[in-house]
Amino acid sequence: MKRREYSIALLVLAGAVLLVFGVNYLKGLDLLQKRNVYHVVYGNVAGIGESTPVFYNGYKVGQVVRTSFLPGSGRIAVSFQLSEQELKLPADSRVEIYSADLFTRALQLLPGVSNTMATPGDTLMGGAQLSITDAVGEQIDPLKRKAEGMLASVDSVLTALQLILNDSARRDIDASFSSIRSTLETFNQSAQRIDAMIAAERETIHNTLGHIEAITANFRAYNDEIGRIVANLDSISSTLAHGGLDQVMADLTSASGQLKTLMDRMERGEGTLGALLHNDTLYQNLQSASRELDLLMEDLRLNPNRYVHLSLFGRKDRLPKLSDSDVDRIKRALQEDKRMQR
Repeated sequence: MKRREYSIALLVLAGAVLLVFGVNYLKGLDLLQKRNVYHVVYGNVAGIGESTPVFYNGYKVGQVVRTSFLPGSGRIAVSFQLSEQELKLPADSRVEIYSADLFTRALQLLPGVSNTMATPGDTLMGGAQLSITDAVGEQIDPLKRKAEGMLASVDSVLTALQLILNDSARRDIDASFSSIRSTLETFNQSAQRIDAMIAAERETIHNTLGHIEAITANFRAYNDEIGRIVANLDSISSTLAHGGLDQVMADLTSASGQLKTLMDRMERGEGTLGALLHNDTLYQNLQSASRELDLLMEDLRLNPNRYVHLSLFGRKDRLPKLSDSDVDRIKRALQEDKRMQR
């Protein structure tokens, strides 16, 4: 009887052990394997639970074995087991939550650069990437807000258009379109007239183009001559640039200096021209001689017998009688001569 009870107990224990091994096997855990468990603390573990895979460069190296709430901090501790014994994690490695596909969240290992290696049981740094849904939501939310604002603006515009486009405004718009149509018809008529004018003056335009072509041909024929003229101008300019212009300017400067010297001498009264400019004796002599010549001519006119003797019958001519104007003129001449002699 006791042997039977022992057998039943052993069978129950064996079933329990097999159940535990089976459940862990289904979870991907091997209880016979050495426990290689690390811990990470997160603020949000949405999409992460037991049996969540852990990847390293896209290769599965372990899975989450437990998640637990940390009282007092509001954070969640995630424990995961590495199945790769050869994988060594530096102490500054990170474990991030990321989107393995469109709907699944997983953990990925980001090895650090520290020379100190983490040992099983250590707590590594954690991080989280936005899920595809969150990322799309972050992109869509601003667009949604912009669309809402745009819809509000469009609604305001439509309301304003409804207020503006009353019967009077619609009539004005119709009138404007009619005016535009009339203007376009006018432009069309003007274009037709221009076409007709061009057709009528086609021969004149052809002749003008022929003249222009002939002028171009003449320029082409005299191209060498024009080139020689330009070359001569270039030669002249080169000659002036290489000293000719300097010589001309030097000559002009010298001539200007000589002229200034001559003018200075004349200003000082040197030479004949200077004497004429500063001494009025010659002017007075010329004026006196002019008056004396005037008196002589007047006397010759009044008394020609003093200078020319003409006698046809052998008797003397009588002296001419002076008029009052002649007497006044002679008197003024004598007075002027006396004044000049003083």
